Amino acid sequence: MSVTYRLAHVTDPHFQSFAGARWSDFTGKRAVGALNLVVNRRRMHKMELLAALGEDLKEQEPDHLVVSGDLSNVSLVSEWQAALRWLEALGRSSADVTVIPGNHDAYVPSVVETGAFEGLFAAYQTTERDGERAGRIRHAYPFLRIRGPLALICLNSCVATGDLGAWGDIGAEQLSAARELLNAPESRAKRRVVVLHHPPVMLKGGEDRNLRDRVALSDLVAKSGAELIIHGHDHKDESATLTGPMRAVPVVGAGSASYAGANDRRARYNVYEFSDDQITLSTRAHDESTDGFREVARRRL
Repeated sequence: MSVTYRLAHVTDPHFQSFAGARWSDFTGKRAVGALNLVVNRRRMHKMELLAALGEDLKEQEPDHLVVSGDLSNVSLVSEWQAALRWLEALGRSSADVTVIPGNHDAYVPSVVETGAFEGLFAAYQTTERDGERAGRIRHAYPFLRIRGPLALICLNSCVATGDLGAWGDIGAEQLSAARELLNAPESRAKRRVVVLHHPPVMLKGGEDRNLRDRVALSDLVAKSGAELIIHGHDHKDESATLTGPMRAVPVVGAGSASYAGANDRRARYNVYEFSDDQITLSTRAHDESTDGFREVARRRL
């Protein structure tokens, strides 16, 4: 068996920067989030861990990188600009990196309405079907990127909730478009990898952090199928399955790329190795004793 393609998955880096922000930017939910960042999150998420992760990514040289949201804390342009500098420092073409938003990237309605995130990360969302996305913001999703043996079908599960919750919603229009992409001939000829921020299954109690239309997404996967679904959001390694038309579809969540906590959740990312007959998952995590990343788990999906 030979590895034919390697896909890296990084999520929830939560870059930090208040550069250029005005006092008027911090009202409502963003004010609460900024206070939480100053008091708590700065201790929990360390930018030096992201720097070390970036160096490890360069050494691992995956064929493609997916970043599945929460590049920011409170949807400030300066936070996204810090994320862009990190991506550019990897020395990869934007064609080799895919980026989607997380709930922290849709923190307030104005960000969603203006498409600020999509404007900044447009190069990491280009697709063979760009003509269908012209002039759209939230409805620029889902989008399809064909990379090697993979068809990356990228959803946006993030909305400005208007409350302090972190729940997600894909919406009927986007799910309908996702069905078309999953069944498109160019996707069917590849290994279909669905990318979104929120877990498509309920992994935590209550609805304030979960995907509210997860049942509709499950129904879609049951009928159309997929080979893999990857997500972030919960800041820890997670695994589940969804029913597919022929076989169970693995669902894998990655931990935060910048989390400075205990070893089982410390800064990490996943690498998927696609061969002709299987998918192997490797998790690489920060080792505090060496200040480097190493493989901490490997399994066949």
